[in-house]
Amino acid sequence: MSATSEMEVRELNSALAADGQDITLRRFSGTTTRTNIDVQVRAFVRHYEAKELTPATVQGDTKIIMSPTEIIAAGWPGAEPPGAADARVPRRGDQVLVVGAPRQVQNAYPIYIDNDLVRIELQVRG
Repeated sequence: MSATSEMEVRELNSALAADGQDITLRRFSGTTTRTNIDVQVRAFVRHYEAKELTPATVQGDTKIIMSPTEIIAAGWPGAEPPGAADARVPRRGDQVLVVGAPRQVQNAYPIYIDNDLVRIELQVRG
């Protein structure tokens, strides 16, 4: 990791430790018997403001900002097929549990600096 990307992650982790909340990121595995692949992460959980609403972002959607630190440390979600998109980034169909309530990932916006994943922003619904 470059010095710049390390600094960005360190600053985000510090802010999350001070003001974030614990949530669970969940991916389902299997087709006939589904199992949960969970990881606990610190995150900022915020509702979108009226001026941010679009046809794709509706009232009631939530914006979640998280660091990749816990995801990487846990090896979440495990092995992915070669050539797949960055598996560490949540995708449509994954869930986030906020205070125990499930919300569906609609969109994920990974942020990379110097090719290092430093931040993940999610749009979730539910």
